[in-house]
Amino acid sequence: MVTGHRIQHLTPDMRPWVRAELARLAVKLRDEHGMTAGICGMAIGADLWWADAVVRAGLRLEAHVPFPQQPNKWRDEDRAEWSRLLGLAAQTVTYGDGYDVRLLHRRNEGMIRACSAAVAVFDTRKSAGGTASAVRKLIRAGVPVVHVDPVGQRTTLRRTQSPSQVA
Repeated sequence: MVTGHRIQHLTPDMRPWVRAELARLAVKLRDEHGMTAGICGMAIGADLWWADAVVRAGLRLEAHVPFPQQPNKWRDEDRAEWSRLLGLAAQTVTYGDGYDVRLLHRRNEGMIRACSAAVAVFDTRKSAGGTASAVRKLIRAGVPVVHVDPVGQRTTLRRTQSPSQVA
């Protein structure tokens, strides 16, 4: 699964590196660790970039949507990308019928339960928000986290389980 910052929390110089790194990781996880599916919360920014990388790598996309109106306030091109990727998803899980901030957390918890490893596009200087919350929950759940640091532009693994459990 992926958790990560929305586009407005990533500077213009970070964005191309993050997109390329997510594409690289989707292929690496497929080829070297047997990943067959990628889970995405379908938010703008890191989530949609991961969904695109998963599809381009020929993997199964699992879309976890907090509520159907998720993209309603986005720019036209972002709504179109959301719709395109949702249409390519092999599975869609929807957590509620209308906007409720609690559904964002419920979606994150559902993705954490469904995954065996996570990719986190996370600026560690940000201790509040959905990404920080998801990373804390992943660590508590013992899920291995691949940290994509958009500030330092480096990727590291926080292994919380044995390597044989990473998929």
